[in-house]
Amino acid sequence: MNTKQVEELTGMSRQNIRYYERMGLLEPAREDGNAYRDYSEEDIRRLKLIKMLRMLDMPLKDIESIINGEVSLKEAVKQQKEKLQSHQKQLQAAIEVCTSIGRDKSERVDVDGYLSRMETMEQNGGLFARFMDDYKQVAMEEQERKFSFYTDFAVNTPRLFEKALREYAVNQRQKFRMIKRGKYPEFMLGDQTYTAVSVLERKKGEEKAAVRIICERKEQNTGSAPMPEKRRRMLRGLHILATNIRRHRRKSCLNLVLSMLTVMVLSFYLGNIRSTEQTLEDAPENFDISGEIWNMCGEMNHGLFISHQVLEDLYASSRIDEIAESAELMGSLAESGDTSEALEETEDAGMRDPVSLLGINRLECLEELSEDDIIWESGKDWEAFSESGADCIVSEAFAEETGLSAGDMVEFDLARYSQGLAGVILERQELLPETFHIAGTYKEVQDRDGGNPDVLLPLGVVKEIYEKNDIVYFASALSFHVTKPLELNELKQELKDAGLKEIIYGSPSSYVGISVKLSDASFIHSMESADRSAALLKSFLPFVFLIVAVAGYIIPSLLFQNRREEYAVMRALGTGKHFCSLLFYAEHILPAGAGALAGAAAGMILGAVDFGGAAAVWGSYLIFYMLGAAAAMWKFGRFSIAAVLSHRD
Repeated sequence: MNTKQVEELTGMSRQNIRYYERMGLLEPAREDGNAYRDYSEEDIRRLKLIKMLRMLDMPLKDIESIINGEVSLKEAVKQQKEKLQSHQKQLQAAIEVCTSIGRDKSERVDVDGYLSRMETMEQNGGLFARFMDDYKQVAMEEQERKFSFYTDFAVNTPRLFEKALREYAVNQRQKFRMIKRGKYPEFMLGDQTYTAVSVLERKKGEEKAAVRIICERKEQNTGSAPMPEKRRRMLRGLHILATNIRRHRRKSCLNLVLSMLTVMVLSFYLGNIRSTEQTLEDAPENFDISGEIWNMCGEMNHGLFISHQVLEDLYASSRIDEIAESAELMGSLAESGDTSEALEETEDAGMRDPVSLLGINRLECLEELSEDDIIWESGKDWEAFSESGADCIVSEAFAEETGLSAGDMVEFDLARYSQGLAGVILERQELLPETFHIAGTYKEVQDRDGGNPDVLLPLGVVKEIYEKNDIVYFASALSFHVTKPLELNELKQELKDAGLKEIIYGSPSSYVGISVKLSDASFIHSMESADRSAALLKSFLPFVFLIVAVAGYIIPSLLFQNRREEYAVMRALGTGKHFCSLLFYAEHILPAGAGALAGAAAGMILGAVDFGGAAAVWGSYLIFYMLGAAAAMWKFGRFSIAAVLSHRD
């Protein structure tokens, strides 16, 4: 057919057809006796092929390689596809930058910033693209490097093995040359070298086992760009690993689920340990331990005689604070000052009733007393009262009975109790009279421990009264707060050194404050219980991780039980023992690690552990599990390759 007809059939112009002829891509025949071209059906097909490849943006040089038979059409198209995909990524990145510049509302475009961003994208994209290209190349090589076929006869000698290989080569119309005979022969098929191994297996739908011959290419000769051997081995391992995990996905999923559940349980177990330890850490803050001075028989905690030496030792201790100290006095209203008119209006006997006075250094000295219960004189408060040397606070009942009020002056004839007969009885001792200014009144509380004193005095004032009368000061009651509960044993030793003893119920009664009572029973019980729990949980921790290691041994042993033939085939085809073991090991560890990570994340979401605890659980589980799996893998590879392949094992 002539050029015009070719133009109509191909849709190409005469100039394009002539150009391809000059490039050597087309060689039409010439008619005898003239120079007219005579295009054949094959020429038409070639022109259409050229047109199709040019529409795929393939260079003429690559098209020439296809036409000359230097590279197959499918291989060239595959390479062109990879180039187009890479170009597509670059175009997409360029579109994103263009879109970003279009959305930029600033008048002056940051050229340096965009240029830096584009260079970074190009660099990262190039690295990723090169990695993916290499991986695709290795994956393609792995698909092409293996083939297998079945034979109709038993292959139990080297001669029969060679016969089966030759028959396959004849059927495939390939050149064949035997290089090495044996159980695992080497041969050349075409221009490639292969290693072969025979296995017995049952075809689907057939009961009788057949001989399957598996062949694997030894040397790579794909014509692709050279790749470092280390990278090739790594990418090959990744490809085989991903393929096997996908092929044995049920076992992989089972491994993942078991690891996830185990780590979840382990998270709650370690979470309990951490919770118990946190209880021990928080116990000092959650328990308020206090102490009080009592008499020896445990009958009284106020109205006692607490020695000056005990007071000094307690105030010197760094393990207690908030010491509430009080001292009792007694007396009566003197017939002078602002009280003279009140005394004249009432019977002397009624007004001369004893008055109870109590010196305090803290509001806690009087049970349930707070500053809100005190009605102060204008300009007065607790701080001013404590620092005063002549103020007092009277109870509302006492003020009502005597007609006194805040701002009045009141004089008392004072006395105190002293010990007689080793503190078993009390004796009254008169003191010098004192005059006080009433700074406020306080509300009484019914059934208050120790009663409601008529008058409250600053503790410093009471101590000054003792000095004026040249007598030894004794406190009447004392309580304190323990600041360091974890040093409770050391505090008890300090109290013992100060002369304080434990209460002995049933001992003779006395008025001497010589015993101490601590509210530490709940704290001690809680600490002992938490400590026992923590110790018990920690004692089982080695056994827990031992169980994890045993599970790491048993699970892969069961999952790999029927894969010995697969391992033996890889070894027989020339794959190294360490490489095979590493692949099988990683194939098991990766799903286990992913499942463990999911279990740790679930434990963190459920509140069993925090992020640090989840990471510790995941890492610990993986370490012990890997140790068990390593032992299983070591035992798994200790079998005869030939025995497995011949089904004698």
